[in-house]
Amino acid sequence: MKFIIVLVAVCFICSCSSTPREEPFSVDVNSLRYKAGSIEAYLEKSFSITGGLKKSEVTVYYYPEEDAVGLEFNAMYIRCNQFWDRDGREAFAKAFERYQEEYDQRKLTKRGKRTREMYGEARGFFTWRKTSIGVLAHGNPKIKLGYQFNDQSVFFTTTQLESYYEDSFSRSRNETSPITLMYFTRAQAESLIELFKQENLRSLGLPAGGKSGSGEVEMDRY
Repeated sequence: MKFIIVLVAVCFICSCSSTPREEPFSVDVNSLRYKAGSIEAYLEKSFSITGGLKKSEVTVYYYPEEDAVGLEFNAMYIRCNQFWDRDGREAFAKAFERYQEEYDQRKLTKRGKRTREMYGEARGFFTWRKTSIGVLAHGNPKIKLGYQFNDQSVFFTTTQLESYYEDSFSRSRNETSPITLMYFTRAQAESLIELFKQENLRSLGLPAGGKSGSGEVEMDRY
C-alpha cells in the first residue's frame, strides 16, 4: 500500500514539473533603455464613422535589464507602450515568415477576424496612460498574430487583447485596456524584425543609437 502511495505521489510531481508554466513578464518603465529606432505602422482611426486606417510612427526602445523591446505609440488618444520579450520577438518573426510564404503562394483568404490569429500568439506586457496625470496602468495581454484585409490591401497584424488593471490603492482607478490592432505592410514588418534582432539590440550603447525608418511605404495590393 505504501508503495502505491509513493508511486502516485511521484507521478503527480513529475506531471506537475513537466507541465510548462506561462510566466508573465514585466518591465520597469524607469529602467535603463536605449532607442533602437522608429518604424511606421497603421492603426485604426479613432472614433471614425467610416473606419479606415491611419499611418502612425512607432518609437522602438530596448530595455537591456529585462531584455525587452518596447513599442511606444498613441492609440485612441491613449499613450501606449507594448513590450515584447525574446520569446515574443521570435514568435513575431516566425509568424511573419509564414505570412510571407502564404502571401507569395497567394493562399491568403478573407475569413473575417479569424485570420488575425492564424499564426499563433505571444504574451506581452503593456502599459497605458489615458491622461498626462492619470495612473500608469499595466497588464499582460495576449497578442494574436495573423493578417487582415482592408479594402484592396492586406496587412500582417498583431491583435493585442484586453488587459485588466487593478489598482492597489483605489478601485476607482481600475481600468481595462482597449483591444489594440497594429497593421503592418511587409516592408514595415521587416523593419521591425530588423530592430528585433538580438545582435542589433545588444550593440546598442547610446540612447540615440540605432536605425530609424522613414519615407512612404508601398501598400501590399493583393
